[in-house]
Amino acid sequence: MKKIDASAHIGDSGIALIHTLVNKMGFAWHERKLDAGIDGEIELRNPATGEVANRIILVQSKASERPFPGENDRGFHYLCKDADVDYWIGAEVPVLLVCSHPNTGEAWWMHVQAWFTDPAHRASGRIDFDKNTQRFDATAASRLLNLADPHGQAHTTVAAFKTETLTSNLLTIGVPDLVYRTPTHLRDSRDVYQRQRATGGDLRYDFMLRDSHLYTWLPPQATALTDGVDGDTDALSTRDLTASTDPSQRRLLVQLLNYALRHDVSADCDWHQGRKITYFRATEDLQPRSIRGASGRARLVFNPKPKKSNPDQISYCQHAALEWQFLHTDGQWYCALVPTYHYTRDGYRDSLFLSDLLAGIKRLDRNPAVYHQTRMWATYLHGEDDVLDPRETVLDYGHLATFDADRGIDDTAWLTDPRTHAADGDDDPDSADDASAGFDEPTLFEVEA
Repeated sequence: MKKIDASAHIGDSGIALIHTLVNKMGFAWHERKLDAGIDGEIELRNPATGEVANRIILVQSKASERPFPGENDRGFHYLCKDADVDYWIGAEVPVLLVCSHPNTGEAWWMHVQAWFTDPAHRASGRIDFDKNTQRFDATAASRLLNLADPHGQAHTTVAAFKTETLTSNLLTIGVPDLVYRTPTHLRDSRDVYQRQRATGGDLRYDFMLRDSHLYTWLPPQATALTDGVDGDTDALSTRDLTASTDPSQRRLLVQLLNYALRHDVSADCDWHQGRKITYFRATEDLQPRSIRGASGRARLVFNPKPKKSNPDQISYCQHAALEWQFLHTDGQWYCALVPTYHYTRDGYRDSLFLSDLLAGIKRLDRNPAVYHQTRMWATYLHGEDDVLDPRETVLDYGHLATFDADRGIDDTAWLTDPRTHAADGDDDPDSADDASAGFDEPTLFEVEA
């Protein structure tokens, strides 16, 4: 009776697995019926248009249902024959060695020409695989494309097929139903502030003067603004202002929203008129101040820096700061948060080196730092428990808007050169958390897993 032995069956299963995975990448697989060390070809294809441009990658498959030599959760190695290595590195196009476990549907890849350019690797004939960075699946598409078409002449980069939840910088906002309008004889906002101070009440910033009227979010007679108005108060619907086709009405509402946010943070933050930002106020004793961020960790929001030549003197103070913009779309108001920094020489006066300090920290910022600082501001505005003492706000601050996507970037692949192999014992990626604990360091906040 004729038989197909287990080895041949496993080998065929490995090639079938490669075929399936290549299809998921959006590329085309061509199997060779006769081979002397190459089992097939990957032809690069643009999944969106179907375009192909004669860019191929050669593949040799090695499949096993048993563990590969030295295999554990992190990786394994494979010993190649000298004749195979000579054959592979003689190719004019990239050659991949794909090792797989067809029974589990797992596979890993190595660009053999790049690996064997190292004389030590060539002498040993051994290839070391990292399971975390060299997984052969749909997420490897962009790396293979870069490998075969490094100058981007054939195709645009293919996004990985993966489910991601994207967190935006858009904070949902609840707006009061009414805006109050009251006649006033005052013509300058400075006069309004002076009248408020004279009453001895809590100073309010959430007002604007326009056409001899004072526009406020609360009836002015119930606040420190009462001495600045004359006559009866009427109410305008914020819904009508939002839907108005008159641009001046929309501008009025947006400007009031801006003043409302300034008022809502005024207990802890100062306003910088020149830069149009709000920033955390210096502490009375010029000691560092922290608040709890979204991840529960303490975040420095005011940090004095001592002089290197004299630690008892302050060189400059760093303040967490915020720019923002109100947007209305699909029936919802959002506040786009843009975190930034402010620098003072003593907690109050602008640093003489403000521009240089800003440029320096911006060069050091990375996406995780901006992401966590944005979440910190969102948490502060939302008023999470135990962040700060409870406070009343004009606006109702919700949460950062999120969006689900079925395509994304493989962060590990993005930071890894496909033509090289990471050395054994790479630093634990979680160590980035410790390097970014404070926002006075090169990266400001930790990266959450």
